[in-house]
Amino acid sequence: MKTSIVKITLVVIAFSAIMVGCGAFKKLLNPNIQKFNEDYNTYKSELESLDSDLDNALKDIDGFGKTDQSGAFASSPLCGVAIDCTLISQGILIFNFDGITPCFSPSRTRSGAVQVELINGNSWSDVGAVMKQTFLDYKVTILSSNRSVKVNGIKTLKNVNGHDWWGWILGNVDHTYEARAFDVQLVFDNGQTAVWNHARTSTISWNPSNTDPIIAGAHLAYSVNGDTTLNGVPTVDSWGTNQFGDVFTTRYEEPITSNTYCGLWRFSTGRLVHEVAGDDFTLNLGVDQQGNHASTVCAYGYQVSWNVGNNSNSAVFSY
Repeated sequence: MKTSIVKITLVVIAFSAIMVGCGAFKKLLNPNIQKFNEDYNTYKSELESLDSDLDNALKDIDGFGKTDQSGAFASSPLCGVAIDCTLISQGILIFNFDGITPCFSPSRTRSGAVQVELINGNSWSDVGAVMKQTFLDYKVTILSSNRSVKVNGIKTLKNVNGHDWWGWILGNVDHTYEARAFDVQLVFDNGQTAVWNHARTSTISWNPSNTDPIIAGAHLAYSVNGDTTLNGVPTVDSWGTNQFGDVFTTRYEEPITSNTYCGLWRFSTGRLVHEVAGDDFTLNLGVDQQGNHASTVCAYGYQVSWNVGNNSNSAVFSY
């Protein structure tokens, strides 16, 4: 069983749906904050989806971080991508996106390039290996809406524990990734720009049936947490200036967790606070129908609390 960052992508997509899917909540947001919220979800999900793609591609390129790769280009399992291997002896690959091929669901195209460099470790599977991703006009366009975001900047991804697959299957080691990005420049389809930063740690665990005292049966577990202190506030996940010139921060008051026993989209725990333009909202995940932390193994849903202008309230939604 080989499962790693790809599972994180599924959780990101599910979490993004929660962030924008609360009808009563959306009605209270002014258009700018609602648009920023959607931008946040798009940026986060697309970059983590790219992490999954790169992880899948690198395992098939034996020469990554070595000097024995033959040929200038490598075949790719990815959609609409050609991999330039001419700098492989320096531990560098360039993923060129064709901007034409529709990929995934919802259907989208990707253009530009991402240069991937192994700046620590001899292989991406090594403990402590660090992958540097340089975005070169990397643009994602959602075909159904023609909405797009173009990314320029640098992100690093650290493979904290390495890929000890046998130890992972036995439940003895986790797959943990630290993501860092600073002063990333974004350009949206309306021409407006933004500057984003993020710092978070994501972990994928495999729990055999005999290692969990609560959940019966083997299952996959996922968790994510912000891990940067900003202005004295810990566990900050994202911060910067959005396309409307508003300063924003997103922080975790409790790590987000989920598992395949209940469904990766049915979060077990998590508390996230999103602040922008003087307004804030909090998502409290893994609650019962009254908004209290669920006492059952699988939760009913999540609670959204908001302070928008002079309006403060909360509501509970089912998964």
